[in-house]
Amino acid sequence: MNFLDAAYHVLQAAGKPLHYTEIAKLAREQGLIDTNGQTPEATMGARLYVDTKSPDSRFRRVDRGIFALATAVQHPIARQIEELNQTVREQLRQRLQAMPPDRFEALIGELLIALGFAEDTIKVTSYHRDGGIDVRGVLKASAIAEVNVAVQVKRWKHNVQAPTVQALRGSLAVDEQGVIITTSDFTTGAKQEAQASAKTRINLINGEQLLDLLIQHQLGIKTETHTILSLDEEWWDDIAGLGKNNARLPSTSAQDAPSPSAKLPHGKVARKLIEAAERAIREGRIDIHTQIETGRIRYLINQEPVHKNGRQFFSPCQLSNGLHIETHTSNAQAEAYAQLLNEWNTDGSRQ
Repeated sequence: MNFLDAAYHVLQAAGKPLHYTEIAKLAREQGLIDTNGQTPEATMGARLYVDTKSPDSRFRRVDRGIFALATAVQHPIARQIEELNQTVREQLRQRLQAMPPDRFEALIGELLIALGFAEDTIKVTSYHRDGGIDVRGVLKASAIAEVNVAVQVKRWKHNVQAPTVQALRGSLAVDEQGVIITTSDFTTGAKQEAQASAKTRINLINGEQLLDLLIQHQLGIKTETHTILSLDEEWWDDIAGLGKNNARLPSTSAQDAPSPSAKLPHGKVARKLIEAAERAIREGRIDIHTQIETGRIRYLINQEPVHKNGRQFFSPCQLSNGLHIETHTSNAQAEAYAQLLNEWNTDGSRQ
């Protein structure tokens, strides 16, 4: 299982946001990832961070180093977009099957260029006289290395079998790597033959992967962007004082806000945050100058019980060193914020 699939499995089982180090730890304990020769915590954090930049990510960042499963978009148009994209994907598949063979080979040449092959090295072999190899090219890895690649394309409806893999391997020059691209798929025997030990490895790209690559590099495909408006529930809930049902939360106007030194009764969620903050104070990880942000307009801890947008904390508590902590949060966020406090260092880094 790869790191992202393992993270999804761990977060789904946990039912709450977790720091990437905890995700990696649980994934190792459950045998979901192979950590030989790797730094699993750093790798997990890097993979999740990069993945959350994608609009299709299964994850979202809750706070620094803390990740949760992405909330499914419930907009009614989302399903229509997905259905339309699937229709276009099927149309693309049909167009590939209907292309003349020589034009299909030329398309694969264009795809190789999009993948980073040097344009002046792409050679589409003469149709009907290709000896099993349809496209040749050189993949240049910056100025470090060059890889000579020979590609065979199979515009088939039935799956490619092991003898085709063996035939391509036998046609390769000494310094060439082999690739088979098909509009169908590969049999189990073909996959095993492609990865056989003590033999030149043959890379396989099936029909679904080919469609993904053409869409990703917009070859024969164009994309359109439309803006969909939706309410920012966190803003309305925490900042404007209105929940999803327009129920007004306790007033946070200046005259109603508790005084900075007020000691208010706090529930289980608040106690968890306060205990974590006081522990960090005792250990010298939080001093009187500390500010901890939890969003574009929110503080978790500040010198005054005021958020970045000037609004008072909704449920403030003054800590033993005079700082103020915002305890108005959900159970899931409290778990993440408590872990943030447990890992906080004076310089703002995480342990």
